[in-house]
Amino acid sequence: MTSGRSPSLRVGMVGYAFMGAAHSQAWRTAPRFFELPLAPRLTAIAGRDPERVAAAAAKLGWESTETDWRRLIERDDIDLIDICTPGDTHAEIAIAALEAGKHVLCEKPLANSVAEAERMTAVADAAAARGVFSMCGFSYRRTPALSLAKRLVDSGALGQIRHVRAQYLQDWLTDENAPLTWRLDKSKS
Repeated sequence: MTSGRSPSLRVGMVGYAFMGAAHSQAWRTAPRFFELPLAPRLTAIAGRDPERVAAAAAKLGWESTETDWRRLIERDDIDLIDICTPGDTHAEIAIAALEAGKHVLCEKPLANSVAEAERMTAVADAAAARGVFSMCGFSYRRTPALSLAKRLVDSGALGQIRHVRAQYLQDWLTDENAPLTWRLDKSKS
């Protein structure tokens, strides 16, 4: 609990690279922008390399570290597991966390196969029946442009919508000198 404030949401995050840093910033700043029923507490961050995860914890504001994501799930002081790892690990971590009664925020892609996605869905549905929540980190879900578009559609200002075509373009992979990341490895993405 936080003194004089909302009860805490004790977060355990797996991964500390680019997306882990982005999620850390979001956890720290969300209560400064929004009235939240729970105050995020950066309780523990997990990564395989003890020195690198310790450095990430110090830089990103986490209270403690683990070198095995399974330890996060076992901890009694963790309410939610935030999964910011390469996509080929998402299903295993999310399923284990949900089965252990931890809420889950999982980055994209949720799964690398239909079978994994179906298993994740079944476990998430069973967890939801027990009051355990899960969601995917869709980064554009709450952007002002999408909120405005939803209000326009909901108000009828655009008439009856019969078809939508949208496009999202990125140029970060056009640089031939960009490093090879897990996103470009078919076995992981």
